[in-house]
Amino acid sequence: MRGFEYFEPKTVDEAAEVLASRGEDAKVLAGGQALLPMMSARLVNPRFLVGLSAVPELKRIDWDDQQGLRLGAMVTQRTIEHSALIREKCPVLADTASRIASSHVRNMGTIGGNLAHNLVGSDPPATLIALGAEIGASSTRGKRTIPASEFFTGFMETVLQPDELLTGVRIPPLAPGGAVVYLKHTVRAVDPALVGIALLAVRNAHSGSWSEVRIGVSGVSEAPLRLRSAEDVLRGRQPDDATIKEAAKLAMDEVDPMTDAHGSASYRRKMTGVILGRAVRQLLMRFQMKVP
Repeated sequence: MRGFEYFEPKTVDEAAEVLASRGEDAKVLAGGQALLPMMSARLVNPRFLVGLSAVPELKRIDWDDQQGLRLGAMVTQRTIEHSALIREKCPVLADTASRIASSHVRNMGTIGGNLAHNLVGSDPPATLIALGAEIGASSTRGKRTIPASEFFTGFMETVLQPDELLTGVRIPPLAPGGAVVYLKHTVRAVDPALVGIALLAVRNAHSGSWSEVRIGVSGVSEAPLRLRSAEDVLRGRQPDDATIKEAAKLAMDEVDPMTDAHGSASYRRKMTGVILGRAVRQLLMRFQMKVP
């Protein structure tokens, strides 16, 4: 690890100014659980580090009945896991955070760092995609929000520009009749997901059909994605065995799985269908329907 100059801004605007003036030679330091190991391995060698630990607005958690839940980028995974507000308003997010690696990683790692680095097999992206979350970014050029489903572009790549700072996440309120589940398949509990699937469904109280469906998946391909073809099959129906099988097949066709030391592409593809089927059945149980 070579030497670097360290900046500790007190506001988002100050951080944005540093990033704008230092360009691609600067990296943002949040919890350090992704960046510091990469620096130690000399995979990245920034000349400037911009630490965010002194920016109080990035550590806030707020709820608004219209806008939903807002998380600052520096909120740790451990805080998300144990926050009473999050457990009340968005319990699936707390459950997702509890599945991340080890307690040490959750103590230090932040939601912003997790999303910005886009490590393969990370848990939060799938859940945020299913929840219809928006990710906030700020620079000296202005502010913008990006749907979580459009944020991740490739292997450890996102739409963030070098001068942009990820500032937080907004999760809209869950519609009446809605439920969400996140399921993770992995070799060991502390490992990244081989397949992580989050499923949101809104059930029509009169017909029993699912009026809205969103599915996020991570760990299978180089970047998290939304499974729109499988959503279309489930939407407007009260899922039965045939529907579940059709959705699972489309999900397997929609992903572009990779092979690594944890699992082969063919295994990841197969387990995508299996885990999606399990997720559908879990929501059916929550809706107190007959499970096929």
